[in-house]
Amino acid sequence: MAWDRRAAVFLAILILACGGWARAARRSAERSFQTVIVHPGDTLWGIAHVWLRDPAKWDEILKYNRLPASDPTVALPGMTLRVPVVLIKEDMRAATLIYLLNRVSFRRQDTADWKSAAEELQLYRGDSLRTFENSKAKVRFVNAELLSLDANSMAIIKPVTRDYDVELKSGGVFVGRSRVVTASARITPKTRDAEYSARVRSDLSTLVEVYKGVAAVDAQGKSVDVPAGMGAEIKLGMAPSLPKLIADLPEFEARAAAFKGEAVAGQARIELDARLRIPNAVSADEISSSGDINDLGTSLKGLSIGIPVSGYHIQAARNRDFAEIIFDKHYSVDEPVRLGDENIAPGVYYWRVAVIDLLGTEQAFSAPRLYSFGVMRTTKGAMNLNTSFSLLRPAGDEIVSSDTYRVMGLVKTENLTVQVAGKPARTDESGNFFATVKLKEGANVIAIQVRDGYGHVTTLTRRVTYVPAKASSSSSVLPPGLR
Repeated sequence: MAWDRRAAVFLAILILACGGWARAARRSAERSFQTVIVHPGDTLWGIAHVWLRDPAKWDEILKYNRLPASDPTVALPGMTLRVPVVLIKEDMRAATLIYLLNRVSFRRQDTADWKSAAEELQLYRGDSLRTFENSKAKVRFVNAELLSLDANSMAIIKPVTRDYDVELKSGGVFVGRSRVVTASARITPKTRDAEYSARVRSDLSTLVEVYKGVAAVDAQGKSVDVPAGMGAEIKLGMAPSLPKLIADLPEFEARAAAFKGEAVAGQARIELDARLRIPNAVSADEISSSGDINDLGTSLKGLSIGIPVSGYHIQAARNRDFAEIIFDKHYSVDEPVRLGDENIAPGVYYWRVAVIDLLGTEQAFSAPRLYSFGVMRTTKGAMNLNTSFSLLRPAGDEIVSSDTYRVMGLVKTENLTVQVAGKPARTDESGNFFATVKLKEGANVIAIQVRDGYGHVTTLTRRVTYVPAKASSSSSVLPPGLR
């Protein structure tokens, strides 16, 4: 009976938070924080001199943390501080390890020892990250850009005194607008939407393949622009090769989807994004069954709870045993609980609550439960393209002699919308859709994006190579510059 009362109170508290949930993702984007570890005996003044660009702004830390004293010279206990990234010195700004699979290690700058990495590990300028067999890792920089490190790879994160973001020593990475340097090449995004992979081979040659936008590849004083759907090879001590078509485009697309998409196996009801915080060692099924504030509001509407309490103690963590607490706050019974205003990063977390009675005694915490915070949910599973959509043309990669191409297909359910090359396709009453795409000479990667009414998006890409009619009789049909 006591458990039922505590559970009911917990659910009621979360219902009160409903007004703030929608603002969580937006406020998180506006305020970016970095965790600073305080050792017993450290002072706020000393911390400010080590970490802040302007130590005189030590009082800014007080706005975001509950400290035992506001005097900057008072010794502090061991604790963790949240400090706005904009206040922190450039060389102390962290990247965060947001996901890892199997064995991943890290090494601090100017040290020799490799240590086991864990999610939420903060990596500073000059730190190294290493993956092993059947392992991978994802890193989020302070500007929200992502880096995915393949198995058997090693990279240095933002080397000190260098003007690039990643030094890839071995293996491969998939990045967005980050600048990557290898032993044989320097890769720089040239468009804002650039996404590409770089792989260092055993002979120290580099393979660069571009998924979106354009990337410039520099080596030995020569520069080559590589567009989407194409790649370039750079051998050690030599200039970059001319761009050529990616050999296995579907496999490359799968890597790109993994770079931007979910970090857990299975199909979750929540729209997962690489930037979302996901609990350690949790399955997609568990995420799908996690609590949703809107569901709670519907199912428990009108519930009244007559328990004499003076307040609540609410906690959230990234793991079931609450070893990594990300939110910890006491509320009086008359204080509004607006969790959406608490600068919690959007994601899925374990939550628990303890009731404080009228005598001020805090009861035992309720059992941990998964609840999502500031994320999109759906009431259906992801779309099944086999039954809801057909792409008739192009059925596969094609070579054509006309500079215009008509994409055609069939939408089999009412809630699907289609975009071709970034523009809405025209759909008739029978579900047939059409779109005409203007082709440039050479290879063209056409993206067909399908969106359902629940927010699921699936993107198909097809490569259509335009070779003018006068060149179509050539025994080897290749894009310009590759003949």
